[in-house]
Amino acid sequence: MYCNHAAIAFILAAPLALAACGEQPKGENAEDFAARVNGGGATAEQTARGRPQPDGPRDPSLPRVAADGSKALQQTAAYTRPNPDGTADSLLIANDGNFTLVEGGRTQTGTWEWLPDGKRLRLQGVVRQPIVLVADGALYRMQNENVPFDDVTPDRTYRLAPSAAE
Repeated sequence: MYCNHAAIAFILAAPLALAACGEQPKGENAEDFAARVNGGGATAEQTARGRPQPDGPRDPSLPRVAADGSKALQQTAAYTRPNPDGTADSLLIANDGNFTLVEGGRTQTGTWEWLPDGKRLRLQGVVRQPIVLVADGALYRMQNENVPFDDVTPDRTYRLAPSAAE
């Protein structure tokens, strides 16, 4: 029987080399990875397993997440976010299923849909921050569906103009 010791050593060492390169453990899905990276924050899937999502931002000056997004969302009203250069970005969610997003002077239009939790919607075709979390008088742009509800910051907050919020 022929035995190639170098080949056997390579076969035995390959899994160790892959593990050293940062391969994710088998069985870890995207939601578990996001929760681990975000310090254990609950994801939508974890919420379904009985662990509730936080109801708002860590920063008390930011609006709380709406209990019912469809009731809190002011459709056809522009939510705005000021930029350091004095301009403002805006996001308008229309009741016909369309949106208009103005960022950095560029306008993008498309369609939107509610996510199953009724608190977030997805802007179809938007690559950067496509998920919108509805708050009382504000919208938060989120990177993806696995971001915990308390992971919001002022730079991703679009607010209603005072006259529209009344």
